[in-house]
Amino acid sequence: MKSSFEFQPTNPFSTSFIAPSQVVYRFSHGANATSPHNVDSHLESLLAKLKSSRRALIVGPHGTGKSTLLHTFLPKLQRSFPQVAFHQLNNDPSMSLWKRLGERFRAGKRIRDGLMELPQDGLLVVDGWEQMTHLSRLRVARIASNRKLTLLATCHYRMPGWTVLHETRANSKLIRSLADDLLSDSPYELRKMIDGHLKDRRLTPTTNVRELWFEMYDVVEDAHAHELKFHS
Repeated sequence: MKSSFEFQPTNPFSTSFIAPSQVVYRFSHGANATSPHNVDSHLESLLAKLKSSRRALIVGPHGTGKSTLLHTFLPKLQRSFPQVAFHQLNNDPSMSLWKRLGERFRAGKRIRDGLMELPQDGLLVVDGWEQMTHLSRLRVARIASNRKLTLLATCHYRMPGWTVLHETRANSKLIRSLADDLLSDSPYELRKMIDGHLKDRRLTPTTNVRELWFEMYDVVEDAHAHELKFHS
């Protein structure tokens, strides 16, 4: 077992480890939460529900795993539909209002253009449905319906006429289980320190786990800097 921060060359909360494409979505906490059989069983249920509804949402607060679930689900979706078009839309708060509106219009056009290339019974996946304008959303949904395409999107709220495929929620046990996985190769002192920070936090179903990991990144960086001074 590692006994000092100095042997930890990378930060376990860096984006290369916590990005949605790098983390397996957890439907529960515990030792078997990320086992292939357990995850696949849940994904099969979601797939059946998606195919029967043809228009479904993954809903949940900011940073609770919607994008992570999509990335975990994507390989199965690609095997189950003749073609899948995946669009990930982001909201950049540093952009001005007019630039954000312009980007929303352009995103809607990109997605509408991509719809025309999908074959019948294809699947359109949009991560960040609310990042399009209201008019673009209506037009995309109408085109998809006319072309007999299936729609799957992430959103922060429920919408009339859409089936809720899954609702993401955080809780203290799930968050600490995720942290344990990220810290599995870290020194004991670091794991103990992060666990202490998490115990001191009020973790709720709406906790933004993404922002929490960014905070833990800073905690780890401060710990590494302290150790470098200590060993110098």
